[in-house]
Amino acid sequence: MADLNEHQIQNVTAEILEHMMAPKNYGQMENPTCTGMGVDTKMGEFALIYLQLDDEDIISDIKYGCNACQDTVIAGSLFTEMIKGMNLMYAKDASKRLAIKLEDAPPRQRACSMMVIKAFDASLLHKASKEAGGTEDMCSLELNESCEGMENLEEQNEA
Repeated sequence: MADLNEHQIQNVTAEILEHMMAPKNYGQMENPTCTGMGVDTKMGEFALIYLQLDDEDIISDIKYGCNACQDTVIAGSLFTEMIKGMNLMYAKDASKRLAIKLEDAPPRQRACSMMVIKAFDASLLHKASKEAGGTEDMCSLELNESCEGMENLEEQNEA
């Protein structure tokens, strides 16, 4: 793993540190409206999103969990705080904006953080499936880009 340089250290904000040290909305939810999983099949890592929606599609509660790296934990905490209490239209837009922002992130951070977005997208698929009569416990989506080998790619880009 590469050491952090001065510039990278300065980019760690108080908000990121707060979400890293005390993640928000982490844990399982009893009886969610819908559940989604984002999966990195190569690494065996995943992120879960549990949504509780009211009758007007307002996110009254949201939880996430993961078996993944710290980048995924931080992204889950930030994203769930961003959309909690908002309607699904806002949440979908926030998800798209976050994905665009992640395009500029280091490859490993981008791939790990995308698990949270994939989990959210999968939860929306689960909602649609349930509304159409589906009975599955959740929906899942695989990452397009695995975290596997991203450390080596980052080191090559720094050289």
